[in-house]
Amino acid sequence: MTSFQLPSTIFPENAIKRAELIYQRRAEKRPRAWRRWLNVLVKWVTITIVIIFVATLLLASITQRDPTPIFSLLGPLPALLILFTVFYDIALMFRTIASGANSISREREGQTWEMLVLTGVNARQIVRGKWWATVQKQFPRYLMLSFIRAGATTASAVSLITNYYYLSNYYNTRMQLPHPLMIVISILLGVVLTVANLGFSAACGLLGSAVSKRSSMAVARGVANQIVLSLGPALAVLFIISRIYFVTTRYDATWQSIYSFFALGTASLIDNGFNLLASPLYVRYAYYNGESYSPILPIEWDWIVAALLTLAWYIVLTRFALWRAEKRAVSALATPVS
Repeated sequence: MTSFQLPSTIFPENAIKRAELIYQRRAEKRPRAWRRWLNVLVKWVTITIVIIFVATLLLASITQRDPTPIFSLLGPLPALLILFTVFYDIALMFRTIASGANSISREREGQTWEMLVLTGVNARQIVRGKWWATVQKQFPRYLMLSFIRAGATTASAVSLITNYYYLSNYYNTRMQLPHPLMIVISILLGVVLTVANLGFSAACGLLGSAVSKRSSMAVARGVANQIVLSLGPALAVLFIISRIYFVTTRYDATWQSIYSFFALGTASLIDNGFNLLASPLYVRYAYYNGESYSPILPIEWDWIVAALLTLAWYIVLTRFALWRAEKRAVSALATPVS
């Protein structure tokens, strides 16, 4: 029986990747004992809070019970978890970009780039080997981030539950909880988009490294690449679609669905799909006029398709950044791809 292997053209297992991965692991400074204990404490406290949020909302949806009394006891925890997730996400993004940006510029600063080029390894093997090493090095942290994001997206819904708790007391409304399947799908898509963002950040760092001879400039270029490649397509697509939407068929239901699909799927590049994945978790209030009422919201597919569009954007932009990095490596005398 053969084991499953990723395509070697995209995820190379060559000497470049192995050497880069070993270097990144050895270059990482081991924190002091008190910081290790603090990191472990923060990690398990965060895991506990995330489990409380997700499990409470999921059980409330399955049992069709009002989760507000439990959530109201949590106080500022939802806001604190969201803030922690944002800062942790930004910190990991900078670390990933720095790791990718240091991979090629380090060779130039150490005057080992010419030796690497003379080995006959082509530009694609160099760029993708270093990119894949960066992804593998940061993968456990991003997997943890995806778990924390699940709690943060639930926390954003929790805050809305608390804010709109008294609506049912003053208006003739009924609470509607998210479908259990939607909660599970939102968590799984959060993992996929988080890992996709890892590959994109590493590729932006490699692109900055391929055009810079100094590590400091490579990191700055990598951050700029991430910002430009994220905002550029989002702003362009939103501008084009909004012009068509307001000029032509703004009242057409089909066009509104298409507009929402492209707008949400593209704009999610900016926040890595946080608001998109939180939208199906919101607890809503429906006006009750005596007709049939369901406490569980129906399954919605439009936001899932929009999340898949965001994933497609990440794949395209990551491949574009790696392609540009290969071209820059060739201009720096690396062997072109035959």
